[in-house]
Amino acid sequence: MKNYIYLFLLSILLLTGCDNKKNSQSSSDETPTTNQNNEVSTNTQNDTTDKTTGTTNNNEDNTIKSSNDNKSQLPTQVTNSYLFHTEPELLPNKKLIKQQTIQSSDKKSINYNDKGYVKDYDLEGLYGEINYDTAKYIYGMKDTRNSYDITFDESKNIIGMKNSNDEIVAISEFDEQGRLVETTLSNFADNNINFTSKIIYENDLVEQVLYNAYVKMDDKKQLPVLVREKDIIYNADKQLEKTITRTFKLSAKGEVIINDKNEQELESTETCSYSEYNQNNDWTKAVCETTGNGSSKINLTRTIEYL
Repeated sequence: MKNYIYLFLLSILLLTGCDNKKNSQSSSDETPTTNQNNEVSTNTQNDTTDKTTGTTNNNEDNTIKSSNDNKSQLPTQVTNSYLFHTEPELLPNKKLIKQQTIQSSDKKSINYNDKGYVKDYDLEGLYGEINYDTAKYIYGMKDTRNSYDITFDESKNIIGMKNSNDEIVAISEFDEQGRLVETTLSNFADNNINFTSKIIYENDLVEQVLYNAYVKMDDKKQLPVLVREKDIIYNADKQLEKTITRTFKLSAKGEVIINDKNEQELESTETCSYSEYNQNNDWTKAVCETTGNGSSKINLTRTIEYL
């Protein structure tokens, strides 16, 4: 999956991603027709050896209950934790995870607490740790880390964070079912980027994520530098089958470029195909191919240890 600005992974880093760095801002001198609102058109609103391990545990709470239509459903708080810190591709299908690693040209690992919430991660030198008892979020590189104050709700969902200057750096929004639907980061990790991600659900599954990032110019203006959408596709067994991530080309003014066919121009498209599902219906292999700017092909191996 592609490197990009996302949540607490600095400006251009994706948890399970490729190694290529990405600049979403166009330097074109043309004056194209643009979509002034930077809204993505979408119809979705309506090679290493595989080793997947699971510790034996008779506690039924570690296996996700199935609803009457026989579709596995994660506890809402678990889904919210994954979506706040990482990506929907890493969600478990039916059994809570203790640790998972993603291996490509590098190795990234994520650990979870006994409730299945994200506890800490190591992204090849970039660290994060969530302390649910002290309400602290520790984030940074190996030798330089910052501490943020977390505001939890009664279910340990993160509803906001502040830095050491008491400035708000993160705000979460939830729907009437308690599901995370939007996260906004403002100047997180001492950068001047404001980032939003919006999550769209179809029944109990994440169907699409919309990403936008802006650089603050002054107190009143901000320049869009990223417009991206990710579609998440499942097979008939509700296993993750494919993700398609489209990054849109922006003009020098930060507007999505519309071509002479009245289509939004793409800077790149990344398609990831998932396979080799284990006994818990979680994928363990993936191939991600990027076309357009920064074309590449990456093989991923996912190793999982369950609670």
